[in-house]
Amino acid sequence: MDRTIKLDTFLPYDQDLVWRALTDADLLGKWFMLNNIKAETGHYFTFRMKAQKGWDGITHCEIISAIPQQYLAYTYRGEATGEKALACAGIHSDKADKLTKGIFTKLDTVLSFSLEPTCGGTLLKVKQSGYKGIKLVLISFIMEMGWKKQLRKKLPNLLQKLNPDL
Repeated sequence: MDRTIKLDTFLPYDQDLVWRALTDADLLGKWFMLNNIKAETGHYFTFRMKAQKGWDGITHCEIISAIPQQYLAYTYRGEATGEKALACAGIHSDKADKLTKGIFTKLDTVLSFSLEPTCGGTLLKVKQSGYKGIKLVLISFIMEMGWKKQLRKKLPNLLQKLNPDL
């Protein structure tokens, strides 16, 4: 059993601005997680957030492809706990906590972003692959909810602040 998260989001912003939000460490940290990214193939970096029960708060990554303004892909590895997935998705619920309590596995995925210019903006395609086995498939559904929140609210809010004319 395996699963891939695939999400498409239209952003009414220039492709260069969207690229910056994905690859500038300060900007990426404002809508996703603190990091030390450099969009250079072979660059190792980490995402960091507050440690959660069963997770040290660090996600280990390596850029595997970077085509400026068009495509970015990197490994996305760390611990996958129910608590971590809920925290990343911004879900705070006693019921959800009980359902995911005790889920623990290694996360070894690839996260990619494709940017396509469109009339009036950019089509951003996000894909996270490598969820294998029942535990990771369950985690993937929670992470997909988190990605939707990031792509529909947090990223657009940052882009709006960077380009207030729209």
